[in-house]
Formats: sequence, structure tokens, C-alpha cells
Amino acid sequence: MTEPHPEQTKDTGTVDIGTVDIGTVDIETALLYSVLIDRQQIHVARSIVSSDDFTGTRRLLFAGISDLVDAGGDHGDITQLMAHFRSKNVVSKIGGAGAVAEILQSSAIPVNASTYARKIKAAANRRRVAAMLTVASDRIADPTDSFDEIIDSLMCDASAIRATSSTASTVSIYEAGLQVLSHVNADSSGEVLSGITAIDGCFGAFAPGTLTTIAARTSIGKSGLCLQAANNIALAGGRVLYLSLEMPAIELAFRCLGNTAKVDSQRIANRDITEDDRVHLIDALEKYRDAGLFIDDNPNQTAAGIASAARSRAASTGLNALFVDHIGLIGYPPGQKRNEAIADASRSMKRLSKELNIPVFMACQINRKGDDIKKDERPRLSHLADSTSIEADSDNVIILHRSRPADPITTFAFEKVRNGRKGIRMMKMDLPSTWFVDADSPIQDHPNYQDDFAEFAQ
Repeated sequence: MTEPHPEQTKDTGTVDIGTVDIGTVDIETALLYSVLIDRQQIHVARSIVSSDDFTGTRRLLFAGISDLVDAGGDHGDITQLMAHFRSKNVVSKIGGAGAVAEILQSSAIPVNASTYARKIKAAANRRRVAAMLTVASDRIADPTDSFDEIIDSLMCDASAIRATSSTASTVSIYEAGLQVLSHVNADSSGEVLSGITAIDGCFGAFAPGTLTTIAARTSIGKSGLCLQAANNIALAGGRVLYLSLEMPAIELAFRCLGNTAKVDSQRIANRDITEDDRVHLIDALEKYRDAGLFIDDNPNQTAAGIASAARSRAASTGLNALFVDHIGLIGYPPGQKRNEAIADASRSMKRLSKELNIPVFMACQINRKGDDIKKDERPRLSHLADSTSIEADSDNVIILHRSRPADPITTFAFEKVRNGRKGIRMMKMDLPSTWFVDADSPIQDHPNYQDDFAEFAQ
């Protein structure tokens, strides 16, 4: 096999970002030569690039070399490598044996394989960005295309490209340990407390970049719980965007003002209040003058629209938390299956939590299978409506349950806890206001508590 030559000093990695076809042929040849001459360099290369990062026939060459390595073959044995290409019927597609012979004439230095690989990755990502912008330009020219969806698509594509960057994700355990110490010593910046005893007792503060799902049957209190937490975060100084796809803003204001003023929100709605009530409401309203609770009650919101609204709010006032009530009402294009649309929306909310570095909370219905179980049995993760992706995307899942709708004692089942322990807590729902307070009765006296807790404690 040809021995390596001293590397020439010419720049073989020129990248022209003004064109889609960015020239990296010489660099690609250099990396292929390196992995053929020095067998260990294939592992270095594959930790940085994939065959999709190459152009033309070199994509097939790198894919074939990788396949042979995975099969336990010796990719440095050219006879064996060519036999592998013949078995895949790609010899003519790669340019025949002459293409491999040409690669072996390279003047590359194998120990520089990681440098070559990073240049290839950078050029490939530039091509991806160029292609992404070309598609976006075509969509912008179409007046029927949604601007919010174009922006959301751009952001998602850009995040995906960023995630493939070779500079991305490998760190030593020492570096990761430094991040742990930084977390311990930090001032909890970006974390939020819900202000609800049962929840904060289980989770502590909700960290940025997390997605929490709050699920329940209809009329059990998931919307009330979301609003209560959003209200508490805002009154504690946070900036909160509340997307209500079900209730208008004024109805949410009834609940917030009523609970802060200790006046029944139903009496407020019916204008059945006393002068003392009026004074309490005015005092309560003053507390909201500088509170950062922003309500978007557009019932036709899409996942792209929610993402756009959150980005806009984050840019204008800052944002500490986002609430979506509820995911089952998010709009989706005609022709798309509902479960696929909900899965897309769930993934979008998870991406948004990481992009904006905030905790995101979304309400979710229990599916019909959950409605069919006995009323005194708790729904489970398998009962989340519309998509199994909700469970997979969520860092935390809380399922609310009451054996009877009129029973104020509500079970908070912490079915999934990313950084904590699963368990059961009891809260009392103030049914007129739908706000939750500590249960008056001892937890141990609640039916089935011991069995439920024993199951979760396993």
C-alpha cells in the first residue's frame, strides 16, 4: 500500500458559502486516504462525520468503508474492500477500482484525520443551511404559506443542524462534574416554583428546558391547576405566557382576581358582589399591575403559532415559563392524522423549552380508554390522550384524579419525575374557584392511599 507523503501546504478546505455546492472534494479525499492508510482513524472520523456529510461518490465510499467496519471486516485491505463494494453492487457507482487508487495518491497525513473530518462537517452544515434558506425563500414567495410556520420550520431546521455540529456534545466526566458543581452553587436562576405544596414538595423548582404534562379527565382541574401555577409564578416576579385554547382571557381573569381577592369568581361573573368584595378586587388588581402574566386566548393556535408567540414574548419582556391549555386543542393541517399532529406538537413544545431555556407546562386530556376504567381507579401514563409521544417528550407527568367529581380531595399522581421520586400526594380542590389547597384530612385516611403509595415506592 502507498506510504503517506508529506502534506502539502495548500488550502484544501476552501468553503464558498455563496453557493450550494461547497467544494470539499480534496478534504474528503484526504479523510478517505487517512482511514485507509491508518485503520484506527476510521473511529476518529465516524465520531465526527457520517456518510451524509460527504458529496458525490465519496459519500458511497465512506458508507461502504463504515459498513465493512461494522461487519467486522478489514477496510484497510483493498482487496477485501473492493469485494465488499462488489457485494453491494456499487463498484461502478463509486468509479471502479480507479477511484480507490486515486484516493491512495493523496498527500494527506492520517494523524490529521480529525481536522479533515471537522472541515467536512462544517462544509456539510453550510450546505444544509444554504438548502434550508433556499426552501424558506421559495415558501416566503408563496402568499398562501403561513409566515409563523415558515419561521418555526427555520428554527427547527437550524436547531437540528446545530445539533449535528462536530463541536457539540462530547465532554469529559471532569467537565460534566464542573457543570454539576456550577449547578449546586448557582442561584437557581431560571428555575420556577409553582407555589402549590404537593407539586413543589415533589419536584422542587422546575428547571429550564423541561416539559411537564398535567393530565386529567374533563372537569377534574387540570386547567385550574395550570392557571394557579402560572398565577403564582407571575405574582412571585416571573414572566409567564399562558396559551388558553379553551377559555377566554376574561374568564381566566375572573379566577385569578377572585382567588387573590378571596372572592368567589362565579359571584364576580354574575356581578353578585358586596362593597367589601369590590374593595378586595381593586386591591387584588393592583397586585397585577406589574405582574408578568400574559394571556393569549386565540382558540386556533397551531404549534408554530405558539412557538412564535413565545419567542416574541421572550424577546420583548423576557419569559420564565410557558403554559399551554391544552395540547389536544392545538390546530393542525387538513389531512394530517390527529395522533401525528399531537406528536408533532408535543415534540415542538419540548424543543421550545430547550430553545428558550424555560420550563414549559402543557395540559392534556385522558383518553377514552381512561374514561372506561372504574371511577375509583386512577388513570395511568398509558391513558394520555392522542399520542404516546407526550409521555416520551415529557420530563415530568402529573395525573390528577378524583373518585367522584364532587369530592374535593384530589389525588396528585406523579407518574413520571425526571429528577426526583414518583409518588402520590393529596390536595383539596376549592370547587367554586378550582384552586388547590392543602388537604384538611390526613393523607393516610384517604381510600387506597397505602396501596397506591406502596406501588409507587417500589
